[in-house]
Amino acid sequence: MTLFTALDDLLRNRNASRPVALFFAAILCYVAYGAATGFFQGGAQIAIAVLKVPLIILASLALCIPSLYVFTALSGTELDVRGFTRALAGFAGIAGLILIALMPVIWLFSVSTISLVFVVWLHVFAWAVALTFGRQFLLRAFGAGNRAAGLWIALVLLVSLQMTTYLRPVLWRQAGEPLFAKEKLSFFSHLAEVAKWEAPKPIAATPR
Repeated sequence: MTLFTALDDLLRNRNASRPVALFFAAILCYVAYGAATGFFQGGAQIAIAVLKVPLIILASLALCIPSLYVFTALSGTELDVRGFTRALAGFAGIAGLILIALMPVIWLFSVSTISLVFVVWLHVFAWAVALTFGRQFLLRAFGAGNRAAGLWIALVLLVSLQMTTYLRPVLWRQAGEPLFAKEKLSFFSHLAEVAKWEAPKPIAATPR
C-alpha cells in the first residue's frame, strides 16, 4: 500500500516525501499505460508495449536529468540531493498519474480504430498533457522560472520522441519483424513513415 499512499499524497498534497516509493509507483503507472497502448494491435504486442513504454519514459527522463540540474541551478535555485530527488520523483509520479487518468481513453481508441496516425498523435497529446502537469510540479518544487522549466519540458518531449523511434516498434509489429529496429532513424522520418502506414487488410473468408 506504500506505493498507492505515495501517489495519493502526491495527488492530494503535492508531496513527494517518499521518492523511492513514488518512483516505483510511477513505473507501475507506465506499465499500465503500456498495456492499454498495446491493445492497438493486441496479442503479443501488449507484452511488448508493457516493456517498451516504461523503458521509453524512464530512459528519456534519465538522459535529461543532467540538463534539469543545470537549468534549475542557472535559474537561481538552491539545490541539494534530497530535494532534487524528491522533485524528480514528484515529476515522474505526476506524469504517471496523468497517464493513468488518460488510460481508459487510450484503451478505447486502441481497440476501436485502425488509424496508426491518429493513435500516434493521441499518445503524443497524452504525453504532452503529462509533461505540462509535471512542469507545474517542478515550478512549485524548485521555484524555477518559466523559461527554465519550459525549456526542459521541451527537451524531454524531443528526447522521448527520439527514444520512441530508437525502441520501435511499439504499437504495431509485423510478423517476423525484430523486437527492436536496427536502422538509424530520426523521429521526423519515423513520423513520416507512420503517415504512410496502412493497416493490413483482413484475409477474406473462404466460401464453403
